[in-house]
Amino acid sequence: MIELEQVEAPLALFVEGLAGRYIHIKSLSEQHAATFDPLAARQSADAIYLPDSLPGMDRSAYLALALRQLGYREAGTFEFRIGEYCRRYDKPPPEVRPYGMPDRDSDFTQLFERYPNPAVARRLFLLLEDLRVDACVRRHYPGGARYLARVYRTRLATAAHSELRFDQLQRRVWGADTLTDLEHHFAPLLQSGNDVYTTAAALDVLYPRFHHDRDLLLDELNAEVSGAEWMQREARLEDWKQELDDLARQLLNIEMLDAEDALLEDSEGLGGTTRDTDQTLYSAKSERDSLARRVEMEKAALRHAVGQARGRARSFRYDEWNYLERRYLKRWCRLYEERIEPETGANVDELRAVIRTWRPQVKARLAQLKPLGLQRIYRVIDGDELDMNAVLSARQDIRAGMSPDERTYSRRDRVQRDVCAAFLVDLSASTDDPIDPPPPAAQEEDDEIPNLRDPFFEPPQSEPVPEPRKIIDIQREAMLVMASALDVLGDSFGIYGFSGYGRDCVEFFVAKEPDEALNARTLTAIASMAPKRSTRMGPAIRHASAKLAAAGQSMKLLIVISDGFPQDCDYGPARGEHEYGVQDTAKALLEAAAKGIETFCITVDRSGHDYLKRMCPDARYLVIDEIEALPDALTKVYATLTSS
Repeated sequence: MIELEQVEAPLALFVEGLAGRYIHIKSLSEQHAATFDPLAARQSADAIYLPDSLPGMDRSAYLALALRQLGYREAGTFEFRIGEYCRRYDKPPPEVRPYGMPDRDSDFTQLFERYPNPAVARRLFLLLEDLRVDACVRRHYPGGARYLARVYRTRLATAAHSELRFDQLQRRVWGADTLTDLEHHFAPLLQSGNDVYTTAAALDVLYPRFHHDRDLLLDELNAEVSGAEWMQREARLEDWKQELDDLARQLLNIEMLDAEDALLEDSEGLGGTTRDTDQTLYSAKSERDSLARRVEMEKAALRHAVGQARGRARSFRYDEWNYLERRYLKRWCRLYEERIEPETGANVDELRAVIRTWRPQVKARLAQLKPLGLQRIYRVIDGDELDMNAVLSARQDIRAGMSPDERTYSRRDRVQRDVCAAFLVDLSASTDDPIDPPPPAAQEEDDEIPNLRDPFFEPPQSEPVPEPRKIIDIQREAMLVMASALDVLGDSFGIYGFSGYGRDCVEFFVAKEPDEALNARTLTAIASMAPKRSTRMGPAIRHASAKLAAAGQSMKLLIVISDGFPQDCDYGPARGEHEYGVQDTAKALLEAAAKGIETFCITVDRSGHDYLKRMCPDARYLVIDEIEALPDALTKVYATLTSS
């Protein structure tokens, strides 16, 4: 038996190489879809869902299942559009919907609704499309065709015999010699140069041969909306987004024409004429707003059906320590790593002012650090090894009758720092809390209650209340100050944030990688770090540790900055019970230490001593009473750890 967790990483690389972009490999259990087919596979726009395990098979079965799912994309299954179908085969166009009403059905659904029994049409179309896609896979990937044939032989060997035409067609998809009387109808699906509309045409011809199988239950006929229909809706959504961009450009052009007409009208003696664009402008804005509402409604429907789209993220699986059972839950958590997209409205000027204020102090403290890197120095008078090149040169000088150079040794000196640090910042929702909540305004006893019915009553003008400073503001400032100082010092460092909700959605945000330069984009990314959701520390620490372990520096340092204890919706057997998360985080920190990584935790939670002393090994933690002291405390911690 082969399990998905054994092949997930190499399979993701295989799929990425064929698709040209990263696609998540997930188990069917993560889609929460019930299936009785042990070899079932599904997909969404950014993921392929495969069985958790395949009894009696090897890893080639997973390769075949993934290859078949990629075949739908390569064969253009989801490019089907009902308008193009009607145009090609001279069919009546779909019913025109009222103005502004979004199309909640996919183009596939609209095709199936044209038949008396849409469930029969759906099942028949999907089987015919399987024939076409499999033929496409065999043509384009002959090396993988034998793996697919092996999987189909397993299916045929375990499938029960049936005389129902749908079951016979399913066996034909798997390679059995059935339905020979319909083979001439299948021929166009097996030839090169066809497309999804070829399958739609075959459906129209073959439907009368299958619609009498009404003794089958609707569930067996796949009466539910199929995954192909959701995928088609996702592909259609991209078309709508492109239309929305085109409308925005068209609207901009109209507004520019309006401005040009205003200039012509104001100009004297130029003989300019104006164009009546008011109606055109109103129509374009209405069309844009209607399409924008349609796009948002479709996004919400797709999120509800297939989950949050994570096309820009990469996913990883990590174990979790269950201290109650004293064992690891293998590959229990899925972590999504994605870049922080710099916000255009991020106020970088204020943050630059903070850097100018704090950097001299931080830089002066870090400048006292000693180099940690060792480099071999050649041609010295004394050392731990002979410099063979210098020895040979000295021998040549002696033979030539010249005075030899006595610097014939080499030694290792500390001439450069060799540090890689990772700063892991908690981006939970609680970091949006103000540092000092404003006290409630006290009402004076002699304040007169205003008569709101008085037509001449005017409320007193109140002074604008400044925006209170929040925990996330201090965290951002500390990261910016450290980044600017470490860049001058020459240490390699990465800055990351983490949040998420649930074990299947741990979020890991990258602001800066160690091998990247500190530039305006990096500063804007740090400034764009914002509060998210919960605090599942264990997977985030394990992922940051994996990044550090892959670094080539001799000293590796992980500093976690948080405002509270680790917690999440399913971080333990009961919600609100925090010991489970504390123990898992403690285990993750011990795992990092075993890899040679120095760890340290900083918290602004005044009650942090209660759990940090159990969570951090060797008392590697610091509780800050005043959050404004975070930049200075962070500098001291870094200097202490890297000078040891």
